[in-house]
Parts: sequence; C-alpha cells; structure tokens
Amino acid sequence: ASGDASEKRKPSRESAPPLFDLTSLQREGNRRFSWSARRTLSAAQRCYERHKILTYPRTDSRCLPSDYRDTVDTILEQLAGAADGPGEEFADYARSAAELRERGLENEKRTFDDKGVSDHFAVIPTGNLPEEELTGDDRRLFDLVTRRFLGNFYPPAVWERVERLTVAAGHHFQSRARSLKEPGWRSVLPPGADSESE
Repeated sequence: ASGDASEKRKPSRESAPPLFDLTSLQREGNRRFSWSARRTLSAAQRCYERHKILTYPRTDSRCLPSDYRDTVDTILEQLAGAADGPGEEFADYARSAAELRERGLENEKRTFDDKGVSDHFAVIPTGNLPEEELTGDDRRLFDLVTRRFLGNFYPPAVWERVERLTVAAGHHFQSRARSLKEPGWRSVLPPGADSESE
C-alpha cells in the first residue's frame, strides 16, 4: 500500500541565554553536573575570593551596568589572549573572544541595563586568568560562567524544524525533527553540552 506524506519546514531562532545570576547559575550547575545549590555557590565563592577570576556571585541580577561596556571589551581582550592559558578550554575562550571583538557584540540592550542591576550585577569573568591551574569544581564552574558570558554576546542559533505527516492505510503518522543551521551562541558551548536556554 502506498502512503501520502506532506512536510513543513520552518526556521526557528533560539536567542543566547542571558548572563547568570546566582539562582540561574545554581540551576545550571545542578542540570549539568548534578551539583547542590551549596556546592555551586562554594565553587563560585572560591573563584571570586581566592582566584579572583569571577565577579561577586551572590547576585540576583542578570544584567551589567550601562557604563560597563568598556570593561567588557577589556575582559574580551584578556580572554582573547588566553589561548595558552592553563587548560585546553582556554583556546576555546580565546577563539570566541577574538571572534566577538572582530564581529561586535549582540544583545547589548538586554545586557547593559541599569534597571536590571540591583546591589550587584551578573556573575561574569573578571578577565584575570587563574594564577594556578584550576581543578575540579572551580574549573567546571569557571568554564560554565565564561562560556555563558561569551555566548551572551553571540547571535541566535537558527534551527530548522521539520514536521512530516504520513498517511498510510488510513493511519496518520507524525514525525518531528530539528537540525541546527547556524550555531550562533551554541558555537561557544563545550563539545557534547546541550544547554537548553531558559
């Protein structure tokens, strides 16, 4: 028996997720590494106090102050020079930061917003590179925050959604698939990480 099939294709855009506040960082730490909220906060505190590589973590803001634009340029410049930093992921940071400096930043209106900043702003890298090699939780947390910071300034990822309806012998079968056409901010994710945006 022959069947009929019809297919619909449509692109869908997935915007880069915003910068982390403490709650969204803890959620992502739990989703990606099964960490408790406390474990995520402890790693963030060490990265802030001991290593001086992340900004103050106990924040409920996902924005940066509007006068922070030059600071972000400086941080990108430092990350772009980090290709030979301690750890192979630093080559990823350097490549992404260099690309952003060349191409310009997306999502600036959303990111630099004084109204979205309370006592503290979003958790981002300070631009300092770790003096010693980071290990364990601290390294994973720093990687999470740095990639989110870089990805925040990238264009949306573009997916193509395909919906197929097949009718055979009076039965309807529906299948859905999606494929990534332009990685956009997803090009900053570590290999194998499928971070769904919030």
